[in-house]
Amino acid sequence: MNDWDAVMASVAASYREAGRPQRVLAAVSGGADSLAMLELLAALRKEEDFSLAVCHVNHGLRLQAMQDAALTKERCDALGVPCRICNVQVDAPGENGAREARYAAMFSVAGEWNADAIALAHHQDDQAETMLLHLFRGSGSAGLAAMRPCSRREMENGRSMLLWRPLLNTPPSALRSILTERDIAWAEDETNSDPKYLRNFLRLDILPRIQARLPDVKRTLCRSAEILSAEDDFLAEQARTFLSANGCTSPPCRYVLRAPFTALHPALQRRVIRALCPVPLEFTDTERVRFSEEGHIVNLPGGWRAETTGKRLHLLPPVSENASPGRLTVEPYQGDPGDGILSQAVPRAVLEKSTLRFRQPGDRICPLGGPGEKSLQDYLTDRKVDRPFRDYVPLLCMENQVVWAVGIGPGEEARVSAGTEAVLLRYDGTLPGGGSLRNDK
Repeated sequence: MNDWDAVMASVAASYREAGRPQRVLAAVSGGADSLAMLELLAALRKEEDFSLAVCHVNHGLRLQAMQDAALTKERCDALGVPCRICNVQVDAPGENGAREARYAAMFSVAGEWNADAIALAHHQDDQAETMLLHLFRGSGSAGLAAMRPCSRREMENGRSMLLWRPLLNTPPSALRSILTERDIAWAEDETNSDPKYLRNFLRLDILPRIQARLPDVKRTLCRSAEILSAEDDFLAEQARTFLSANGCTSPPCRYVLRAPFTALHPALQRRVIRALCPVPLEFTDTERVRFSEEGHIVNLPGGWRAETTGKRLHLLPPVSENASPGRLTVEPYQGDPGDGILSQAVPRAVLEKSTLRFRQPGDRICPLGGPGEKSLQDYLTDRKVDRPFRDYVPLLCMENQVVWAVGIGPGEEARVSAGTEAVLLRYDGTLPGGGSLRNDK
């Protein structure tokens, strides 16, 4: 089997594994890897009957950038593939700035063209280099899994875009062989030979030395990445399953119960913390959260914080998030006073003067059967309601007087005496802790 047949079979299998996207936008730079990918995808579309278009991004950072764009357009025209040339300005310095500008342009074109997937020409060497880069940075299995054949990335419009890498197990020599056999010219990026970039240093200096002793090293590194990818997926699924039973990942209250959390293996503890926090965490961030004790607050990237209470570990956003207090269902009163948690009897006249809301400055409560009135803040503290929950306790209030703190208990205004016309209220909605908010019993 020649290079074309072998690589074509691999790309076809990858296409099926990607879910057979029907509108594919190929990112083509004019280099050998992406031009070979274009040839393969152009052939595959005839078998699989999908739509194919190309996006070429010109960063304007290299002297031959215009030639690269022209080369890409010429090949697209020969294959009958629509091509969009995007000229972008790179504001941030270094490789990261160029990459982000490139992705922004590709996502914009993908949105306009209504693409199902963006095809990227990362190959076996790229995967091996990425794995080593992540290894040297101290990554765990998520980083050492390197790039995935299929991954998703959020676009600015909130849509999730599939990033498809059909060549990830293909050596670049096979891609150049495909172009050479078809007499197709490609562009060489002179920055790829500049050793000041760490990836180039690995490619040009370190990997050749290792390969001299271990000729198959790139393939075996990619195999390790594939193994770690599966193990990473398994750990991620275990963390999600654990959180669904022992915590909450939805705003406005993200938390995990401490008792089952502390019983986990450290590897799964780290996964749970990262699954709970919406922003990326460094290893040191994760460890500070993992070892946080009751009463501690840990500052995290992006203004996020972790707060540990007696019962829970909370992840708190930089600013309060919008939430709804749910609603109350009114039922006939038949002598049942309710449990004070999710149901409560109140006089009808009181209900007519009350609203359901979250707490406000000046709120007070006279606990039913209690010794007297106190501020709502003191009441929530006495009931040991976790501080991060307090802004999201649904309150039935007459102005600043709390009639019923849903999930905690009623005030004196909820008292139903003999002969009082009353109703039974049932709370329909989500409570911050999922049930009773009281920790004082």
